[in-house]
Amino acid sequence: MHEEKFVLIENKEITLRELASELEAITGYTVTDSFGDINRIVAQKPNFDDDFETFLVTYEFNETADIVDATVTTPRNEKINFKTDPVKLRLLSYKSI
Repeated sequence: MHEEKFVLIENKEITLRELASELEAITGYTVTDSFGDINRIVAQKPNFDDDFETFLVTYEFNETADIVDATVTTPRNEKINFKTDPVKLRLLSYKSI
Protein backbone atom coordinates (compact mmCIF):
# COMPACT_ATOMS: atom_id res chain seq x y z
CA MET A 1 0.00 0.00 0.00
CA HIS A 2 2.80 2.45 0.89
CA GLU A 3 5.72 0.43 -0.48
CA GLU A 4 6.93 3.10 -2.92
CA LYS A 5 7.42 5.50 0.01
CA PHE A 6 8.75 2.84 2.40
CA VAL A 7 11.71 2.05 0.13
CA LEU A 8 12.85 5.68 0.43
CA ILE A 9 13.63 5.24 4.14
CA GLU A 10 14.66 1.57 4.19
CA ASN A 11 18.38 0.81 4.70
CA LYS A 12 18.92 4.06 6.58
CA GLU A 13 20.06 4.75 10.14
CA ILE A 14 17.11 6.16 12.08
CA THR A 15 15.82 6.41 15.65
CA LEU A 16 12.52 4.73 16.49
CA ARG A 17 10.98 8.14 17.26
CA GLU A 18 12.06 9.43 13.82
CA LEU A 19 10.67 6.26 12.25
CA ALA A 20 7.32 6.83 13.96
CA SER A 21 7.22 10.37 12.54
CA GLU A 22 8.04 9.08 9.05
CA LEU A 23 5.27 6.47 9.30
CA GLU A 24 2.78 9.15 10.36
CA ALA A 25 3.78 11.31 7.38
CA ILE A 26 3.52 8.40 4.96
CA THR A 27 0.27 6.84 6.21
CA GLY A 28 -1.56 9.93 7.47
CA TYR A 29 -2.31 8.11 10.76
CA THR A 30 -0.88 8.76 14.22
CA VAL A 31 1.07 5.98 15.95
CA THR A 32 -0.06 4.89 19.41
CA ASP A 33 3.54 4.64 20.70
CA SER A 34 6.58 6.40 19.22
CA PHE A 35 8.81 3.44 20.09
CA GLY A 36 6.48 0.65 18.95
CA ASP A 37 6.48 -2.86 20.36
CA ILE A 38 10.07 -4.19 20.16
CA ASN A 39 10.79 -7.92 19.91
CA ARG A 40 14.12 -9.61 19.25
CA ILE A 41 14.14 -12.05 16.34
CA VAL A 42 16.01 -15.25 17.06
CA ALA A 43 17.08 -17.21 13.99
CA GLN A 44 16.55 -20.97 13.95
CA LYS A 45 20.09 -21.40 12.64
CA PRO A 46 22.27 -18.71 14.16
CA ASN A 47 24.86 -17.16 11.91
CA PHE A 48 27.76 -16.22 14.16
CA ASP A 49 29.42 -14.37 11.29
CA ASP A 50 26.71 -11.70 11.32
CA ASP A 51 27.78 -8.59 13.16
CA PHE A 52 24.22 -7.48 14.00
CA GLU A 53 21.15 -8.39 16.06
CA THR A 54 17.70 -8.30 14.44
CA PHE A 55 14.53 -6.87 15.98
CA LEU A 56 10.92 -6.54 14.87
CA VAL A 57 9.27 -3.27 15.87
CA THR A 58 5.49 -3.20 15.46
CA TYR A 59 3.69 0.14 15.20
CA GLU A 60 -0.05 0.44 15.76
CA PHE A 61 -2.19 3.42 14.80
CA ASN A 62 -4.96 5.32 16.59
CA GLU A 63 -7.24 5.65 13.56
CA THR A 64 -7.09 2.10 12.16
CA ALA A 65 -6.39 -1.50 13.15
CA ASP A 66 -3.66 -1.68 10.47
CA ILE A 67 -0.07 -2.13 11.65
CA VAL A 68 3.44 -1.59 10.31
CA ASP A 69 6.22 -4.06 11.10
CA ALA A 70 9.73 -2.65 10.91
CA THR A 71 12.68 -5.03 10.77
CA VAL A 72 15.68 -3.27 12.25
CA THR A 73 19.22 -4.27 13.17
CA THR A 74 21.69 -3.13 15.79
CA PRO A 75 25.40 -3.85 16.16
CA ARG A 76 26.04 -7.20 17.87
CA ASN A 77 27.42 -7.06 21.42
CA GLU A 78 26.63 -3.36 21.86
CA LYS A 79 24.23 -2.02 24.46
CA ILE A 80 21.53 -0.09 22.55
CA ASN A 81 19.10 2.41 24.03
CA PHE A 82 16.08 2.08 21.75
CA LYS A 83 14.72 5.43 22.96
CA THR A 84 17.72 7.44 21.71
CA ASP A 85 20.13 5.38 19.59
CA PRO A 86 19.68 4.98 15.83
CA VAL A 87 19.01 1.54 14.33
CA LYS A 88 19.42 0.31 10.76
CA LEU A 89 15.99 0.08 9.14
CA ARG A 90 16.03 -3.03 6.93
CA LEU A 91 12.39 -3.57 5.90
CA LEU A 92 8.92 -2.09 6.42
CA SER A 93 5.74 -4.14 6.01
CA TYR A 94 2.24 -2.63 6.05
CA LYS A 95 -0.47 -5.03 7.22
CA SER A 96 -4.15 -4.23 6.69
CA ILE A 97 -6.38 -5.77 9.29
